Amino acid sequence: MSIYVLGSIGPLITDTETERMSSGFSFADVVAMGISNKINRFTIDFRPSLRHVFNAGIQSKNSGYNTKNIEFGIYYPL
Repeated sequence: MSIYVLGSIGPLITDTETERMSSGFSFADVVAMGISNKINRFTIDFRPSLRHVFNAGIQSKNSGYNTKNIEFGIYYPL
């Protein structure tokens, strides 16, 4: 069993303007804490995370938005 913390930031391009953000170039920050467990050849992964999307003031609307996510995965090496 493994417990881990994940943090990332990356660019993205949106094609839809919303009331909180302009379309175009943006960034997404993610912070997550996960648990993975290997059972025979399968690895089961569970990871709740928080994501913040913003455009760093590049466009006129920059209120950003936050999402809470839960990811679940099953890995099998080929």
